[in-house]
Amino acid sequence: MDRKLLFFDIDGTLLAGGIPGYIPESAIQGLRQAQANGHYLFINSGRTYSFMPEAIKEFPFDGYICGCGTEVIFQGESLFHNRLPDEVRFGLKDILRENRMHGAFEGHSSCFFDDSATLIPPLQGIRDVYATSNTPNAVRNFEDPEMDFDKFVAFSDADSDFDNFLKAIEQYFTCVQREPMGDYHFNELIPKNCSKATGIDFMTKHLGASLDDCYVFGDSANDLSMLQHVKNSIAMGNAYPDVLGKTSYVTTRVDRDGIYLALKHFHLI
Repeated sequence: MDRKLLFFDIDGTLLAGGIPGYIPESAIQGLRQAQANGHYLFINSGRTYSFMPEAIKEFPFDGYICGCGTEVIFQGESLFHNRLPDEVRFGLKDILRENRMHGAFEGHSSCFFDDSATLIPPLQGIRDVYATSNTPNAVRNFEDPEMDFDKFVAFSDADSDFDNFLKAIEQYFTCVQREPMGDYHFNELIPKNCSKATGIDFMTKHLGASLDDCYVFGDSANDLSMLQHVKNSIAMGNAYPDVLGKTSYVTTRVDRDGIYLALKHFHLI
């Protein structure tokens, strides 16, 4: 198969400059050339579709693997969308509250917040981003009777019982990223049957391709499942230390022509 499948993380990989960020001009040039050469371009992100930055939605990607593999979209059609059991979706808020955790539930078109408590600063920041999106009803609350989400983020602090929280959700969720953030720890949690790697598997099967046809670009811990899943894996020069050394190639920083140079290195452009 001459046509290759290229999968890109967003933050720190395609986007520079923080939130909301921008795609460097050299990256846009490289993406356009790769697409003109017949290759498929996919976003493979921890973000659900509703949380995709406008800079990403403005570029004509062939598809999106959203929410760490919880949804797969190809040429505008949702081909796979994982659905959590009702008891999990509606019971999770109580587990968070019992263990003094703070969270946001991310779905395809909405993000759900706990309106019964004052939002901590990092959650308020997430809410503000959703509130300024062009998606109708992007911000909703935990008590919504139609609450439907794909994955979630949770913040713990000195008062949280994080170990008990993990034990309570371990049957259904995996914590794919945990890192300090000021007075809190940020935690990203996804359903056990989903990952960025399972999204790649779904797409390769759908297109009749193989993992050898895939090239994966990432920078953070939640990219490891896909970076270690294929042989052609590229870490950005600004990648987290636990990512560097676990890929087949390390390019330069996202804001130092990293995408363009990696595409050239692998003769994709």
